[in-house]
Amino acid sequence: MAVLELPFVPDPEQAYRALFATEPCRFWLDSGGRGRFSYLGTGAEQVSCRVADGSVTVTGPAGARRVRQPFLAYLDEQLRHREEPAPAGLPFPFTLGYVGYLGYELKAETGGSAAHRSRTPDAALVLADRMLAIDHRDGRAWLLTRSTVDSSWTDRSAARLMAAEPAVGEDAAPLVDATDVPWLVPRHDRDAYLDRVRACLAAIAAGDSYELCLTNELTAEVDLDPVATYAALRRISPVPYGALLELPGMAVLSASPECFLSVDADRVVESRPIKGTRPRGRTPAEDDALRRELAASAKDRAENVMIVDLVRNDLGRVCRVGSVRVPQLCAVETYPPVHQLVSTVRGTLRPELSTVDAVRAAFPPGSMTGAPKVATMAILDRLEGGPRGVYSGALGWFSLAGPAELSVVIRTLVTTPGLVSFGVGGAVVADSDPAAEHAETMVKSRAMTTALLRSTRARSASAGTPGW
Repeated sequence: MAVLELPFVPDPEQAYRALFATEPCRFWLDSGGRGRFSYLGTGAEQVSCRVADGSVTVTGPAGARRVRQPFLAYLDEQLRHREEPAPAGLPFPFTLGYVGYLGYELKAETGGSAAHRSRTPDAALVLADRMLAIDHRDGRAWLLTRSTVDSSWTDRSAARLMAAEPAVGEDAAPLVDATDVPWLVPRHDRDAYLDRVRACLAAIAAGDSYELCLTNELTAEVDLDPVATYAALRRISPVPYGALLELPGMAVLSASPECFLSVDADRVVESRPIKGTRPRGRTPAEDDALRRELAASAKDRAENVMIVDLVRNDLGRVCRVGSVRVPQLCAVETYPPVHQLVSTVRGTLRPELSTVDAVRAAFPPGSMTGAPKVATMAILDRLEGGPRGVYSGALGWFSLAGPAELSVVIRTLVTTPGLVSFGVGGAVVADSDPAAEHAETMVKSRAMTTALLRSTRARSASAGTPGW
């Protein structure tokens, strides 16, 4: 592996456009708020799957081939086979490896059923072989390449970054609900969503579940520029797990604040589930009142604690006995669009198990299913009536050196030719109010809706055509 520390820290958007814009598979894992490291890069090999096919498709310079193997088993095998120690002295944990997403329908490999077929692959990862890593805290940056890449790439890339013009963005836009945008079409309209909340309440009353994370999907028939739209999204909602992933035929644009699972070099496993949301206030006094209301809400705390118990159980299946603990329970964290209730669950992975074993035990994220997990997913499959796709899955990286970090795919746009979609949802518990549950989904829609409005209006104006 070749490593070159740069004598300057490039602007991430500028760097992404300058180094990777023409690559068929590219990524930008963007720590825009509270996070320390960002990773931007590309790779010549992509792996993807459809769980119904029972195989993995590996695409590289020599073409595509199919491997008859479950996706997570293939990933585990490749990480073991390609294991490579991290270069000494680097402060960041991702030193090349696999980057991409695990879609919600991959639950068919982890205890759920293959109830629906997604428009997009059920998982897609790029084997990163060229990357820019940025340390936002200490103001440092590095270029990395695997040994299979032309060794001059780092020097040529440093020169291109020196010559690139800084990116210039617009000010953040006022936030807009999806209900204010008629061309965003929900899978279930308001009345249909309320009916489904009532069905969740009936399932809870019958003892079939005690928390169901009911979701909805909104779609628009439009083509967009993923980089321009993501640039708008990250200004509206800077978060520690922002991401832009561009693959042939699709793109994922995420403003997720939630950590699904991380495994560090010492094999410490951590999850930070989010349950409980309030909008930001229009004045400091209103904002503080909403924050305090969330902190004191018995309903929201109950939602959060139920998921914490589920995550503790998930991690207990793969962690050393007695190591699973909850160092933070129901803390309020604030982001530009919302206040959130966040907990932390932590344990130590057993020595005979791998990072992928930890992911398999916890996937899909409990904060997006409810509990008990498997029985609740079956109810949700029936009520939601369609796939979630990338939404509600996980996105991030698996290092060849062992660590991994994955976010929960929420507050995320997914684009395919002529179509853009995003999911919204919330946890239904025994004392949920249907109208309030629907209103919470609209609060969660704001960052994505506003980014779509901002970027598509600018694009339409520059093209001389009317907006949508």
